[in-house]
Formats: sequence, C-alpha cells, structure tokens
Amino acid sequence: MALLVGALAALSACAGENGQNGLKPRGENADVIWSVTSFIGIAAIVVAVLVGIAVVFIIFRFRSTPETYDDLPGQIHGNSVAEIGWTVVPLVFLIIVAVVSVPKVFALADQDETDMTILVEGQQWWWQFSYDLDNDGTYDIVTSNDIVFPADQQINLRITSNDVIHSFWVPELNGKKDAVPGRVHDWKIHAHEPGVYGGLCAEYCGLSHADMRLTAVALDEADWNEWLARQTTDQVALEGDTPEARGYQLFGQFCSSCHVVNGVYESAYENEPPLLSGVAPNLTHLMSRTGFAGGIFDMYLEDGSLNQADLVAWVQDAPGRKPLRADNQQGMISFAEQLNVDQVEDIVAYLQTLGDAPILP
Repeated sequence: MALLVGALAALSACAGENGQNGLKPRGENADVIWSVTSFIGIAAIVVAVLVGIAVVFIIFRFRSTPETYDDLPGQIHGNSVAEIGWTVVPLVFLIIVAVVSVPKVFALADQDETDMTILVEGQQWWWQFSYDLDNDGTYDIVTSNDIVFPADQQINLRITSNDVIHSFWVPELNGKKDAVPGRVHDWKIHAHEPGVYGGLCAEYCGLSHADMRLTAVALDEADWNEWLARQTTDQVALEGDTPEARGYQLFGQFCSSCHVVNGVYESAYENEPPLLSGVAPNLTHLMSRTGFAGGIFDMYLEDGSLNQADLVAWVQDAPGRKPLRADNQQGMISFAEQLNVDQVEDIVAYLQTLGDAPILP
C-alpha cells in the first residue's frame, strides 16, 4: 500500500497545467480511441476478476486437509470439456474484441472526410506547421510551436520529418503518429470545442527529445478567420535609431541566415517559396505563439506581459537554456561572445514587433 501511495504521488507530480491527458478525449478521433481502450480495459478487468475467482475457488476447494495431507491427489488424464472450454472461450472473447475495435482503428486512418490539410514537419527539436490555404502548392502560412485550426472540423495532418524519426502526439485529440524522414503519414485531429491542448514528440529523437513540445489551439470561426488574416500579413523594414530598428539591423546581420521573416528577410533559403524554413523556425508572427524554444518556455507570463527574461536569455545563449547541437545544425548557436546585453535587448525589441498576441479561446 505504501508503494502504491508513493507511486500515485510521483505520478501526480508529473502532471502540469495544460499537460497531456489521454484520459480526457476532446475530439472525435480521441473519442474513438477512448471507446476502444475503455471497452478492452473493461473486458480485461472482467476476465481478471473471473480468473481470480476461479483461482481462489480452486485454492479453497481442493486444498489439502489434515485428514488428506498424506494422500496422493486424484490423478486425471485429460478433460475434453475443460480443454475445449479454455480454447473456445478466449477465442470468442478475442473475436468480439476484434469486431468492436478493428473497424474503429481503420476509421482513424480514413482521410476522405477532412476539411483542411496542414503539413507537419518534425525537426530536432521543434515542430513546423505549414498551411496551403488555396491548394496551389505554395504554403501561405508557415509557423512553429502552435498548430492552430478551426474547432469542430476534421483536420488532415500530413506528417513527416526533416531529420530523424519523431512522433506527433496530442493525446486529447488523437493517438500518436510517427514522423519519418522521406515519408508522409496522414493523420487526423478534431476538437469538439475551442480550446488549448498540449502535445509533444512521443518518439525518442536525441538530445532534447523531452523538450520538443507543441500546443494545439482550436478556435471558433470568428477567431479562426482573424488568425488567418493576421498570419497572412507580411512584416516591413524598420528605419531609425529606435531599439526596434537597431534590432532589425542586428537580426539581418546575425539571425536572417537561418530565420525567415516574410516581407523583409526572405533570403535565408534560396529555394522558392521563401516561406519554407530549414534549420530554424519562421519568425514572421513570433509574438502570436504561446511559447518558444520548442515550447519549453511560455511566450507570456500569467499577467499577460512578455516573458522577456527568458527570451533575452534564449537569444543570447540558447545552448545554455536547452541542450542543442548547433555545430551540427541541431539548434541555435550561442551569441554570448558576439552580442552584448544591449544588442540582445535590441533584437528582442525587434522580435516584439513580429505579430500580435496569440488568439486564444
């Protein structure tokens, strides 16, 4: 009992605000998974109880007594009824489980009735989400950390990886689906109502696997349309001697070789369209996201103000805040020896101009 209480206490410590919880389905696909697992779980409990009752009955019914302690137990050489029973009953049980669960499992992979498609790319150690709104083959929105979509719609995710195997998982909306280099796996998510749902990489992918998180945001129609309007707006060049303008110049000097900002810094990658990110997230609307650094830091504090302390520390020395392999293009390099504190704060001032605050339900 003491071990059980200790285990429950340890598990409770693992739960955080907006954490992942597969026991609370919030969408059609998660409902399917819950119905299958709960049915199998209940059936397993029933079987365990029946087996336990049988074991206890046998123990007490056939135990030795002082009068029969030295007697040789009765010898049997087969029992056709028992042998057929313990073969047929489990077979029937497994057939019932299969009939109930298999069609539902296949239904999860059905992509015929989806309302929109989002490309999901895993990369050490962050997630990128690309939206082709008009289906012309060019992505109109490229973002990271937050996957935003309309509530009460089936969203088709085309999941792949740019490096090693990852696994996309938002437990409250569906099961996990592997992101494999060179392959595209279709998967669906659906949220009954607007809400914010935690997700993560569920496949060990190297140094910062535990720090590869994401946030799924389901919006109502009005908020979704507002989010689209904001995300499709490009940024403009800044001039003058303000902190934001100085940060803009420093960003072009130190950051634009890896990060894209639509409208001003689109030359990070030679291949068209310029919205595609490679080794680093597209930052066009950075401020519209709930987190940064692969989701390990909140973008805003509880009072709604910017989490400037962590953002400054991240820009200055990312490897000091999150295990990275920048020498192998796996994460951001440190600028601690290249930029002083004032320059870093100017860059952060510029980053604050990139988009509005998140639209949340």
